[in-house]
Amino acid sequence: MSYLKKPLRRSALIGPWGVGAIVPFPNDESLMIAGLDMWQYSDAKPFLIKDERLQKRLGVQELRWPPDFRDRDSDPENCNLTIPAVRFPRWQYCPFCGSMRKVGLYSGPATCDAYQFKHGRKCNPDNKRQHRLIPERFVVVCPEGHIDDFPVAEWIHHDSGFEYNPETCKIRRSTGGTSAALTGVRYECTCGANRSIASAIRKGALARIGYTCKGGMPWLGILENNDKPCDVDPKELKVLQRGATNVWFADTISSIYIPTLEDDTTRVITALVEKTFNYVNSSRLDGEIPRDIVNVIACTNGVDPDELYKAFVDKANNVDGLPEVTETMTEDEFRLAEYKMLIKNSGGDAQDFHAENHPIGEYHSRIQPYFKSVTLVKKLRETRAFVGFTRLEPSSSKNLKKEKEMLRTGNGNWLPAIEVFGEGIFIEFDSDRLSEWAAKEKVKSRISTMNNAYQNSFLMKKNPGDLRPEFVLLHTFAHLLINQLSYECGYGSSSIRERIYCERTGDKGKMCGILLYTASGDSEGSLGGLVRQGEKGRLEDTILAALKNAEWCSADPICIESNGQGPESCNLAACHNCTLLPETCCEVGNRLLDRGVVIGTIENHNMGYFSDIGE
Repeated sequence: MSYLKKPLRRSALIGPWGVGAIVPFPNDESLMIAGLDMWQYSDAKPFLIKDERLQKRLGVQELRWPPDFRDRDSDPENCNLTIPAVRFPRWQYCPFCGSMRKVGLYSGPATCDAYQFKHGRKCNPDNKRQHRLIPERFVVVCPEGHIDDFPVAEWIHHDSGFEYNPETCKIRRSTGGTSAALTGVRYECTCGANRSIASAIRKGALARIGYTCKGGMPWLGILENNDKPCDVDPKELKVLQRGATNVWFADTISSIYIPTLEDDTTRVITALVEKTFNYVNSSRLDGEIPRDIVNVIACTNGVDPDELYKAFVDKANNVDGLPEVTETMTEDEFRLAEYKMLIKNSGGDAQDFHAENHPIGEYHSRIQPYFKSVTLVKKLRETRAFVGFTRLEPSSSKNLKKEKEMLRTGNGNWLPAIEVFGEGIFIEFDSDRLSEWAAKEKVKSRISTMNNAYQNSFLMKKNPGDLRPEFVLLHTFAHLLINQLSYECGYGSSSIRERIYCERTGDKGKMCGILLYTASGDSEGSLGGLVRQGEKGRLEDTILAALKNAEWCSADPICIESNGQGPESCNLAACHNCTLLPETCCEVGNRLLDRGVVIGTIENHNMGYFSDIGE
């Protein structure tokens, strides 16, 4: 087992790196982050993250920060923690002579054995410091998340007339010649077999040599999974470069911390409940909150025992009447509790969530018909947990339980996570006007074009059904507003994130709002610039400017007349010149966007939700 003694941000282990990902390091070194059961914590308590809702959603008892560097004097118990990793790909070659061999998952850096091939450059066997081997560029990826080395020996010996003997055959890798393409990468064996890798990237190439997925999970130390053989069609296996973006996609689930107590509870009591709830709740007798413990806490802190006891009971019984948080609930059901907190005054300075709701009547009359309220979220805490990963496509049809099983060999009660702090603006749309607009035939006709692409995209795996116009509108409006806010409040567009409270294909929760927020690992989060921009007298100008800029794109008329563009053609009038954002900002990977439903199109100007805002 190798342990990373190289600099790597803890947040990077949630994404873009994490368990099962191939991490490139300087000097041509390549390591794969090992499974969670190999992560060692001397004392896990300093790394725990408290988020009760998210823990129930994920079905785990703990969320933990990934280990970090700690000075021995400040934390002697956790000063030597490192992240475990395995060496992958295992096929490696000498950059000087091309000699290849497989190394072990848990071996250290390998050096060339200086085998004397008949042709090409030769390493000096008498040299005490041989060249260090570097990993092969190509790997085999399975849609089920398995990964394996490219079968070099099987590839060059198939239909070659030569038989591979691991005891006597030595393989050499060569590049160059007359082509800089993949045809220039060749493998040669001492038995006489040789072949280029060029045709290996074609669909079904591995199936033609009889190669099948071995169910390999190197991050768990499994190279061939004989207990659970993979039944994926060999034609679906793909040969990719190990640094390709579709080799590994992180799957994360996030949660905005919300208070769950009634509004009339005092801030002191609220803070006490949040601080001591886990202890009190674990001390229940016959399912009842222990009154004697509550009385002691109340007397110690000088608050009314009856009010404090009622606050504990309300939190334990989930007084908001929301569905119980479980592993099987949908993402929209999980967000419903956040939505109900965001549409009213909630939280306070003593908590990690503080929101002030303002009716739209306090804002300028030009934007009043389109929205219902604006909430200034002065303080928020977001927890992001790593729950699994996918390969080839950034979405999976697997349920949460199966995804977590890919992270460890045995049972575990924790997942890696990070928490970030920040501020935001929540805008609630007028549901009646939104429903009336979505029912228009012109709107339905335009969304049907996007819906056809949606039905054939990977997004359908987790959200089956017909795409709703309301979601496309809110999502696009969020992108336009983020672009405008980045100009006006000083934040880079990559530092403002969106959180859409609107079901993509259903309408059970009746949610229609967007949260634009900035969150960072610093305890202060931000300096208040985003909240200030949401105040009356400022937000109106920002919204109007965003809509004005959306009327024209530098790629028009091509952009506004597009019938499908972007990833998997899941966008209509949306491109990098007008609507797209950095990938870290968008929840659906810059898909399902269309300026046409916001401001109208050339043929149907009145179709947009905000078409008449300037009249």
